[in-house]
Amino acid sequence: MHIRKLALAGAAAVLLAGCGGSEDAGSEPSAGATPESGSALARQEAGEVVDAAFTALEEAGSARVTGSIAENGSTQELDLQLQGEDSQGSLTTEGRTVELVYTGGASYVLAPAEFWASFGMPAEFASQLDGQWVLMPEEAAGSFSTLTLPGLVDELRSSAGDQATGEVRSDELDGEPVVVVTQADGSTLTVADDEDAPYPLLIEDLGDSPATVEFSEVGQEFAITAPADPVDLDTLGG
Repeated sequence: MHIRKLALAGAAAVLLAGCGGSEDAGSEPSAGATPESGSALARQEAGEVVDAAFTALEEAGSARVTGSIAENGSTQELDLQLQGEDSQGSLTTEGRTVELVYTGGASYVLAPAEFWASFGMPAEFASQLDGQWVLMPEEAAGSFSTLTLPGLVDELRSSAGDQATGEVRSDELDGEPVVVVTQADGSTLTVADDEDAPYPLLIEDLGDSPATVEFSEVGQEFAITAPADPVDLDTLGG
C-alpha cells in the first residue's frame, strides 16, 4: 500500500487545482515481539486484516490522520481531523503551512501570500489573500472531498491490493497488542489487536516515496465549522 496514492500525496494537487494525506509521533512496533499464540485477528489472512481495519475506521466515523511523505527532495506533512464528510487541518511543505477546512460541500484555505504566488497568481492578488481564509471555487470542492473519512477509506481500499498477500504477525505498539501486515518491500500496516475495534494505527511505506501515516482519536467528535467571512476566490479582482 504505497502512500503516494493517498490523500497525503494529493493534497498539494488539490490546492493547485482550486487555484486555477496514535498521537505519539515516531512510535514503531517493537522488533521481534511475536507472541507464541496469536490472536484471532493475527490468525487471519492479510487481506482479511486489511479489510477489517478499514471497515472499522469507516464505521467509527471520525479520526485524526497525521503523516509525512518524502518526494522529489522535499517532505510534505499532513495533520487532518476527519469527521464524516467534513475535514479540517493543515498541510506543510517547503516550510509553508496551509490550513484547510472542508465542510458542507465547500472548501476553504488559509495560506501565506507566497503560497498563492507560487501558483502564478499576480502579486497584487496574492497579497490580498495573505493570512485570509479563502473560499475556493466550486469546482475545487469535488477534489477536497477526497480529504474526508469516506474519501480516505476509498483511497486506502483501492491501494490495498499489494497487502492482500502480505505476512501477518502479532506485535506491540506503545505497550498495546497490535497486528502487523508486512509487504515484500517491508512496508507495513499496523492494526489494533482488538476484536471489536481493529482500527488502523500506522502505515509505513518504504517505497520510492517513503511515507508514514498515523491514525489517532478514532471515533472522537471534532468541531468542524466554516471560517467566518472568507474571501471568495471567484470574485477576487472583480
